[in-house]
Amino acid sequence: RFSRNKYETAIHKKTLRDNGVKLLSAMENIPDTPEGIILESLLEGMNQYYSAELAQKVRRGMKETRLKGNYQGGGIPYGYKIEGRKIVIDEVKAEIVRYMYAEYSKGVFVKDIVKALAARGALYKGRPFAYNTVYDILKNEKYSGVYKHGDEVIENMYPRIIDPEIFQAVRRIVNANKFGKRSVKVDFLLRHKVKCGYCGESINAECGTARNGNRVYYYKCNGRKKRKNDCQKSVIRKEILESIILNSVITELSKPEIMETMINGLLKTQERQITENKTLELLQKEQRQIENALNNLVSAIERGITSKTTAKRLHELEERQEELERQIIIERSKTVTRLSKEDIRAYYEKALTLEPQMLVNYLIKEIVLFDDRIEIHFNSPIRTSPDDSQGFSFYSKQVELLSNIYFNAPATVKTVELVMYVS
Repeated sequence: RFSRNKYETAIHKKTLRDNGVKLLSAMENIPDTPEGIILESLLEGMNQYYSAELAQKVRRGMKETRLKGNYQGGGIPYGYKIEGRKIVIDEVKAEIVRYMYAEYSKGVFVKDIVKALAARGALYKGRPFAYNTVYDILKNEKYSGVYKHGDEVIENMYPRIIDPEIFQAVRRIVNANKFGKRSVKVDFLLRHKVKCGYCGESINAECGTARNGNRVYYYKCNGRKKRKNDCQKSVIRKEILESIILNSVITELSKPEIMETMINGLLKTQERQITENKTLELLQKEQRQIENALNNLVSAIERGITSKTTAKRLHELEERQEELERQIIIERSKTVTRLSKEDIRAYYEKALTLEPQMLVNYLIKEIVLFDDRIEIHFNSPIRTSPDDSQGFSFYSKQVELLSNIYFNAPATVKTVELVMYVS
C-alpha cells in the first residue's frame, strides 16, 4: 500500500518524479497512457473511500461499546478481569492495588512498597513488581472508576477499586515527585549512550551535593547503583567524560588518515554486503525450487493426474511464487543504492560541524566504559555488522590523572585508551 490519501499520494509522487524516480505497482498493472491516469485516479479514490468509511464505522462501533460500558479490547489494568463483555474486579489483585495506594498515600517510598510486595509473594505477570509498574498503577485513573477517551468521560466501564479522595491524594504526591531530586536544568550529553564494560548495565546521569554545598554531576553504573551485581565500576565526573569523548571524536575524525581508513573500510563492507547478499541467494534458491515443483505439477496435470489436493497445491505454489518475486525485487533494490566515497565523507564531515548534543546523537551509537579504556561505537551511513566494524577500528591514548576523572580511583597517572569502532 503506497497511500490511501490522494493528496499525500500526489505529493510523494511529485517528489519522486522530481528526483528521477518512477513508481511502479507490483499488484496493479497500470499502463503509462492517458487511460492509465483515469484508472489510477479511480483506484486511489476507491482506496481512500474504503479507508475513510472503515475508520468511520470503527469509531462509531467503539463509541457505542464505550457508552454501553463494555470491554472494547486491548490491555486490562492489573486488578481487573473480563467476564463476558464486562470488566470486573479481580479481588485478589485488587487488594494489592489498594495496598499500594494506602501505603503510598502515607508517604511510604515505592522501593519499600516493592520490597513488601516481594516479601508477600505478590507477582506481576509471573515476576516481582518493578518500580515503573507500581508508578504506572499509582497514576492510572481507571482505578478510581473513570475512563477518559479524548473528550469523553466514561464512568460505567471500570468498577471503582480506589476511592476518588485517596486517588487524588496519591496523584498530588506523584506529581510533586515527578522529577524527583534530579536536575532538569543540566544537559547530560551522553545520556542513554553509555554502557558499563564490566557488567553490561547502562551508565546513568546522576547528581549530588559536595561537602561545600556545590552540586556535582557524574555518570554512575546502574548495576552498582541498584546493587544488581558486584560491579565496582568507578563513578566518573560528567564534565571530564564528556570532554574526553567530544575532544577525542573531533580530533580523531579530523585527521585525514583516520577519515580515509573509515571511508575505505565502509566501502569494502558495502561492496561485500552487495556481493554476498545471503537473503537474495536464499530467495532465489527457493524460487527455483518452486519453479521445479510447479513444472512437475503441471506435467502431472497434463498426464491426467488431477484432484482437489493438486489444485490446492498449485494455488499455494503460485501464491508463494508471487510473494517471492516481490521479495526478490525488494532485495535487488537494496543492492542498487550504493553510497559513494563522497557520500560517506559528507556524512561524517557534517557531524563534526554540529553543536555537541546533535553531534553525539548523530554520530555516536554507543560508548562502552571501563576504568582504563573507553570504546566509542560510531553510527554508519550503511548498515554494518559487528564483525565488519572490527576491520577498521582505530585507537587514541590520553594520559590523565585518574583521581581527577574518577571519584574513587587511585591518585596515579594511567593511560586512558580510546578504542573506536564504526558499527
